[in-house]
Amino acid sequence: MSVFKEGDLALLIDSKERKYLVTLKKDASFSFHKGNVYFNEIIGKPDGTKIKSSHGETLTAFRPTLEEYILKMKRGAQIIYPKDISRIITLLDVFPGAKVFEAGTGSGALTLYLLRAVGEKGKVVSYEKRQDFYENARINIEKFIENEAAGQLILLNKDIAEGIEESDFDRAILDLTEPWLFLDKVVNALKSGGIIGCYLTTVLQIYSLMEEFEKNFSQKLHKIGIFEILERKWEKQGLSLRPALRMVAHTGFIVVFRKLS
Repeated sequence: MSVFKEGDLALLIDSKERKYLVTLKKDASFSFHKGNVYFNEIIGKPDGTKIKSSHGETLTAFRPTLEEYILKMKRGAQIIYPKDISRIITLLDVFPGAKVFEAGTGSGALTLYLLRAVGEKGKVVSYEKRQDFYENARINIEKFIENEAAGQLILLNKDIAEGIEESDFDRAILDLTEPWLFLDKVVNALKSGGIIGCYLTTVLQIYSLMEEFEKNFSQKLHKIGIFEILERKWEKQGLSLRPALRMVAHTGFIVVFRKLS
């Protein structure tokens, strides 16, 4: 049976379904509005164990899923939300053993999912030009990756405008404000038949990207499509079953192309 150890991440969930991400340390504690949670009461206990705070609040301690982790980890740049990440992985057909290029590491959310998708025999090369974002992403990734069957990561504090050092990538994802400025560099670094995804937040960005594609890349790329993902949860309360009052609606668009030979 797997038990919590010192240094492990734990997700604490209270009676109101509020979630708190903590790193377990011997003789340390976590303080919140319902008192203190003492980590010694979690260390050595199995995943899913229930504990009480110093004020009598019952909490459940779980190992965080990757989705729970990225929603609670420290952010530099805004993360790509899990609903979009799952579609990116599917649309780009990121497979075990794939070699993937990412520009715009941000806080490292998508990078972590890419590492999981490519597996131990794959490779992810990620560029982040801002030093503060790069450092934050590196810490976020290192906190979660130690227990993951992760692929090989090359994380660089580098601007894609300086060029891409490697080539023969199977897949590429651009989380940039103006990805159309760098299509030539990405196309040259991609294998024939390779897939490119661009994550954008506004329709004006999509328009500029598609204008560049139509003018200069229609003979080099095949357009797969433009996608937007909406997510709505449902709730059951007594005899009532209805949509949740809040939903994760627009977060971004995913534009996908495939390289022609």
